Amino acid sequence: MIDNSQSVFGRSQEVYPRANRALAISPDGNFLYAGYHQSFNHGAELTSKNSRMTNSGEVRKIDLRVPDYEDATKAILPYRQTKAIAVDDQNRVYLADGKTIDVYDGNLANLLLSIPMDDCNGVAVTHEAGDTVLYASERNKGELHRFLIDTRFGSSGSRATPTGLGGSGVVIIQGARSLRGVAVDPQGRIWIADNEANKVFRVNQDGSGQVSADVRRPMDIAFLDDTALVTRGTDLQIALVSLDMLVPAISLSHGRNSNSHPMANNRDGALCGIVAIPGGKGFFVANEHGQTANQKSTYGRTDQNSEVIAGKLYTDAFQDDNEPILRAVPVEVQDAVVVPAPAGSPSPAPRPLRSRNSAHSRRSACLFPPCLSAR
Repeated sequence: MIDNSQSVFGRSQEVYPRANRALAISPDGNFLYAGYHQSFNHGAELTSKNSRMTNSGEVRKIDLRVPDYEDATKAILPYRQTKAIAVDDQNRVYLADGKTIDVYDGNLANLLLSIPMDDCNGVAVTHEAGDTVLYASERNKGELHRFLIDTRFGSSGSRATPTGLGGSGVVIIQGARSLRGVAVDPQGRIWIADNEANKVFRVNQDGSGQVSADVRRPMDIAFLDDTALVTRGTDLQIALVSLDMLVPAISLSHGRNSNSHPMANNRDGALCGIVAIPGGKGFFVANEHGQTANQKSTYGRTDQNSEVIAGKLYTDAFQDDNEPILRAVPVEVQDAVVVPAPAGSPSPAPRPLRSRNSAHSRRSACLFPPCLSAR
């Protein structure tokens, strides 16, 4: 999602929102919520010429039906360094900022509920037996928490009650080192990414049956039908994991400074937040601090830091102006079936994410490669 029309006058390009860590989408697929750790004109402080800024971040509500990025931004909630976002079926937005999970209305205007945490880096909202249930990861404690949400918001009594997962609403994830993103699979089981343990954990609703799969540097998880899409941070790849936690040899790759990747990522970047578009229409993924070749920056300006590297133009080679939100959409599969390599045979290279123009004037930064048809 890169706006090709914006111009910037009298203001440093560096102060615009970047460091996009968290993503969520509304149930109807019309609105994307993006959490930035560095924001526009909210206390930004540049400490040196080529350093990143430190400030309090922001969350944006983006209308995906509007092609222009600035016009599509319908709401901004400042001073939030949000690590994870979830949206329930009533368009309430759950923002995990580490020390709290704050629940806002869909327009980010009214705070409805605040849940104290220690260092929450992942949230997922689902329905169980007609109830709204929130799952949250505690990064440092290695815990998964479950809350029963009172959706009356403002009525008497508890509004976020710890319960389930064996009784207390908390289960310790054995072997956890740094729990991050959380997702619920089609069978109601909870998955948690652990970036330092290099594992994705899965647990049943009652806290039993803990199992794991080896995935390098996992950050976040989204489900596209029966396939878990697991972002792999600075590896710039997305692992495809089956519901029985089999990790095939093929993954999606965004590339890094390579002629084999037409949409190569330069210098920095990490695939972090990921969210599936309802109806099996693809997914969005955040490339935090990344830059994508042959694309204009989010605000459309080629600046003094632009550089051609290996025949590809990066519009901001050092300051991370570019940092797109990548959108993948299904394409017709030319290879009928992609079969994972037999055990012991060399693994095929990750398939690159490819580019085209979408139906909107906003540019799509990647497409599904054929490997996503494999099950």
